[in-house]
Amino acid sequence: MQSNEKTLDDKKAATVLLGLIGKYALKGEEKEAVKMAVGVLSWTSLAGSRIKKLKDKRDRDAKWQV
Repeated sequence: MQSNEKTLDDKKAATVLLGLIGKYALKGEEKEAVKMAVGVLSWTSLAGSRIKKLKDKRDRDAKWQV
């Protein structure tokens, strides 16, 4: 990937994949694979949000201890 290309975040990628389901006539196994990919992206997005929240809490707590 070139540096001037934009990368998709997990939420945007999931939205694009869901659009494929509605736009194209996918066969059963293809549709399930897309749904599974959306599920994985959703979980990684949730995990990323949780990690960010924990880091923010740690930083706030560290400020109070100084």
